[in-house]
Amino acid sequence: MHTNDPFLSLYQNSSLPGSSSAEGTRSFLQRSSFLKEGEADRNSVTRAIQFRNKILSKIAFGSYRIGLENPDHRKALQHSLKNGFNVIDTSSNYGNGESESLIGEVLGDSIRSSELLRENVFLITKAGYIQGKNLEIVSDLEKQGREFPEITYYSEGCYHCIHPDFLEDQLERSLRRLGLETVDVFLLHNPEYFLMDREKHNVPKEKATLQYYERIKHAFRFLESKRKEGKILHYGISSNTFPEDPEVYTATSLTRVLRIAGEVRNELGLEESGFAAVQFPGNLLERGFLDKKFEGKNLIEIARENGLLVLINRPLNAIAPSGNIRRLSYDPDADPDSVLDTLRLQLNGIYDWERGFLSILPAGSYKYSFRDVTEPYLDQFQNQDHLNQFLERTVIPIVQQLISQVETIAGIQKRNEYIESLNGALSVLERYVSFRTVRDRRELYEKLVKFVPQYSGNNLSSSALHWLCSVVEDGIVLLGMRREEYVDDAAASFLISFVAPEKLKSVEFP
Repeated sequence: MHTNDPFLSLYQNSSLPGSSSAEGTRSFLQRSSFLKEGEADRNSVTRAIQFRNKILSKIAFGSYRIGLENPDHRKALQHSLKNGFNVIDTSSNYGNGESESLIGEVLGDSIRSSELLRENVFLITKAGYIQGKNLEIVSDLEKQGREFPEITYYSEGCYHCIHPDFLEDQLERSLRRLGLETVDVFLLHNPEYFLMDREKHNVPKEKATLQYYERIKHAFRFLESKRKEGKILHYGISSNTFPEDPEVYTATSLTRVLRIAGEVRNELGLEESGFAAVQFPGNLLERGFLDKKFEGKNLIEIARENGLLVLINRPLNAIAPSGNIRRLSYDPDADPDSVLDTLRLQLNGIYDWERGFLSILPAGSYKYSFRDVTEPYLDQFQNQDHLNQFLERTVIPIVQQLISQVETIAGIQKRNEYIESLNGALSVLERYVSFRTVRDRRELYEKLVKFVPQYSGNNLSSSALHWLCSVVEDGIVLLGMRREEYVDDAAASFLISFVAPEKLKSVEFP
């Protein structure tokens, strides 16, 4: 492991033994407030599924944008565990490692206080991306001539790798950040970056595809060795291109991956392959997982026939054909104008606080504040995707420089205070943009309610979750739950009356 380890402060002090178990997950289900065995109302969507004799919540805590500095993230995770959500999905690159570290802290505290057992929780993590602190490590190793093999240099600041040497490094770091001896599922995270890069360089598709699946096979052999060591129970792939048509250059073929898993099993003389899970996007507007056929079957059917756990990501963030992200949230009872006024007042309060706070910096030491680079543009963002691009390209670089200056001048405590305020501001800003772009989501909601009257009176996000949980049947939906109200929203989706999955599958939107 890297000598000057930038992740050192994120590692837990000890590692908890064990993994999820049939009895542990069942007992968790029985005592939780939202998931009580026998309570699965025949008039509502099933609240849990069974996978390898384990009872798992139908909705998982997705931790893409959680970190250590925002107390709301910790509260949301604690709230989800207390209320019956026993599946957690994370990744080595989420929050630059902070996502795994926060999960490790919460699990450790809950287990030490006897609120939870390790056996109650089904933990999924991933590896493949080289960004942030991992990029620092890779750059340092390359300077020493000790680089990881087969790195895909996709773009500045974003590399990718699934070579066993890199996966070994990432798995060990993930286990230390999580404070666990074993993860339940370890996924290769978007390996199609290799194909995306090869396409950019005009490599013939046949050649690139052959290399792609050879790399996956090499990774599977390694993951079987980690399974034998007891560091992972199962492995799989998270790929945004599973639902793509086979002729698409960057498509990942589940049937071909299954053949590779079978070849590795036979090659190693195993009774059973460790390949057990697949993750891909799905929502009301992105229906490739249902509608696309691969050798006559859709992804859900292929996974079910092969005993794979299906994990659906981006349930409320749909990427439209234009490439824009549409947030599937709309509350029919909310008055957008009133909400916008309230959010604007909240932003003004944060802006005023920031002006006073930054007085600790020497006059003229910074050019722009968070207010300077956001307030003039509040009413110009066309959608969530537009906002995200602006934050990534303009706001975050400026804010990171300000945070560094605050820490240098005033210390870590003041830095953390500023970060906490900025996290709150970003959350309010996202909601502000969301309510400003409400018209298209209102139309979507009205069409959905017309087709499924049971959704009347529920907001769009609860309805969209109910729809997805119903059509994936024995799969799991990964929901970003950064605030406690998001957890409650997920729970509310279980209270909607049952609708036959076949009826819901026929719902179509442009």
